[in-house]
Amino acid sequence: MLAAGCRVDIVVDIDIAHDGAGEVTVEITFDEEVMRWVPDLGELIVTDGLVGWDVRQFGEQTPAGERLRVVAAKRFSSPAELAEVLAEIDRPADGSAGLFRSATFVGSRDGAQVRYDLTVTVGLDRPVAGLVNPATADALEGELFGLPIAEVEARAGAPLDELVTLVVRATVPQGAGSLPVDGVMMLNEGGVRELRVSGELLDAELAAAEAEAERLAERASRGVRIAVVWWIVLGLIVLVVLVVALRGRRRRRGLTFR
Repeated sequence: MLAAGCRVDIVVDIDIAHDGAGEVTVEITFDEEVMRWVPDLGELIVTDGLVGWDVRQFGEQTPAGERLRVVAAKRFSSPAELAEVLAEIDRPADGSAGLFRSATFVGSRDGAQVRYDLTVTVGLDRPVAGLVNPATADALEGELFGLPIAEVEARAGAPLDELVTLVVRATVPQGAGSLPVDGVMMLNEGGVRELRVSGELLDAELAAAEAEAERLAERASRGVRIAVVWWIVLGLIVLVVLVVALRGRRRRRGLTFR
C-alpha cells in the first residue's frame, strides 16, 4: 500500500465512564490514492487475529474517488484493562515498548463533586517499518512492502515515516481532549507525548450516571429473563398441546361406534 505513495491516517479514540469502564476505537483511513492502486484492499485486510475487537469497513465516495475506513472497537471494564487494550494496538514483536506506554484513570472527591483525570502516554519513536510483522517480508520476496524502502519513498516523494499519521482523542465524564490539539503526529517524530483529560461530576450528576448505568444493565438482564421466560412458556405450551393430543387419542381409542 505504501508503495503507492499514499497517506494513511490513524485515529485512536478512548471513551471512559465514571466507573473506569469504556471503549477504545481505532479508525484507519486509506485515502483515494490507496484505493486506486489497490481497489480490492478491503478484501485483503485480515482481522482474524484481533480477539475481542469488533472490526468494520466503510467505503466512502469523495470528489477525489473512493476512500476506505476500517474501524476496530474493543470494550474494557477497568483502567487496567484500558492499558492492556491500548497495548494491543501496537505490540512490537521484539518485546520493546509500543506506541502506548501507559494509561491511568483516577477519580478524586472534592466536596460535592468528583474529579476524573485520564493520562495517556504515547511514545513517538516507532518507525513505520517497525509496525510491520517481519514475517510479512517472507510473502513479499524479502521486502516489507514488496519494494525496497528507498523506492517506496521515491514514489511517495516523502520519507516513509511521514506517510502515516496519528491522532489520539479521549473523553471522560464532562471532559474531552486531543493529542495533538491541532494537526497530527508522526509515529517516528521522536519524544514522548502525554494526553491529559479532566472532567468533573457533581454528586447529583454522578447519581444520575450510576442510575443510568443500572437501568441499562437491568434492561440487558430483563432481555435475558424475557428470553428465558419465553422459552419456558413455549415449552409449557408444547407440553400442554402434547397432553391434550394424547388424551384425545386415548378418548378416541375408547369410543365404540354402532
